[in-house]
Amino acid sequence: MREEFNELNLPDGHYLKIAKSSENIYFDEFIESVSKVKQYISNKYFKDLWDNKLQLKKAKFDEKAFIQGACELAVANYFCKKNGFRVEAKVNPKNQKDVDVQFQSNNFTYNIEVKCAAFTSSEKIQNTDSFKYLTYGRLDNKLDIMSILSNAIDEGLKKQGKPLKEHAELKGMDNNLKSFLTNAHEKFNDSSTESEVNILLICCGDREDMQRWIGYLKGPEGLFTNDSFCDLAEYNNVDLVILTNLYYKHKDFFSKNIENSWSLSDTLNLSIINPYCRLRKPKGIENFDSEMINYNSEINQFKVPGLVPEGLKDARKVVHFVIDYLEIQEGKYLFDKKSGN
Repeated sequence: MREEFNELNLPDGHYLKIAKSSENIYFDEFIESVSKVKQYISNKYFKDLWDNKLQLKKAKFDEKAFIQGACELAVANYFCKKNGFRVEAKVNPKNQKDVDVQFQSNNFTYNIEVKCAAFTSSEKIQNTDSFKYLTYGRLDNKLDIMSILSNAIDEGLKKQGKPLKEHAELKGMDNNLKSFLTNAHEKFNDSSTESEVNILLICCGDREDMQRWIGYLKGPEGLFTNDSFCDLAEYNNVDLVILTNLYYKHKDFFSKNIENSWSLSDTLNLSIINPYCRLRKPKGIENFDSEMINYNSEINQFKVPGLVPEGLKDARKVVHFVIDYLEIQEGKYLFDKKSGN
């Protein structure tokens, strides 16, 4: 595939052009990944992957579209040697929509839909010099709390003779998650049996971002709670949600010290069962745990230190787990080794 790549005329800013010219391992890992997956997919799908999803035949580079395609390739790379591996599998007889990956294991079939949020609005605010606010789940009195905090901060800065900063609310992604869930629900078969497990895999950003996505599911009015802001029946075909930091492994890779961006073998993978799914599938989900690296057991056993209420600890558990357990205790860096994000 190196020869084919060398014949391309990529636009400036394309991630793979940057990686190749800087001799970043990101490029070598891409070549290895795409060469491997090519053996297991049709020529038609590979052409679409190469030309469009990975933006290799595009005159203008679309970063967000590329990251979505890169994440799909990473997931396919991880599962492509599994029995019955397929891409773009149509599993709902009621429509022509397809899921990104399907494979089989021990008489179970797994359908996986891969989603990346664009993060455009939140990244714009993240890059500003301001005090930023975001809640864990939804809060009815959010604006009142923000007002109290911002006034207190401003008063403190004035007393210290320091300049004031803007106060900005980071855009929550719970509506994006709702769309991901309902979209995946439509792709899955609403008559699937216990032997067919439907999975939504969401590619997240840094450890703080992964914590937020858990909040969208399990926090106040979370989508996997009985007071969800959305009708639970709209996504009860989804049996399992997997959160992984694949988006982080690709976004601005050139400013990070990371490896293994093109697979799920070196990412933080956390799975959350939909407690309101149409049909419980404990055996299939248990078997899936043996097919994909995850940190469910470790994070469930991990205790956040300190004397603060358990609710506050839960809202910071992923962050502490990554720093205190994975990085400090285990020496395992699934994010950027330089910044510790």
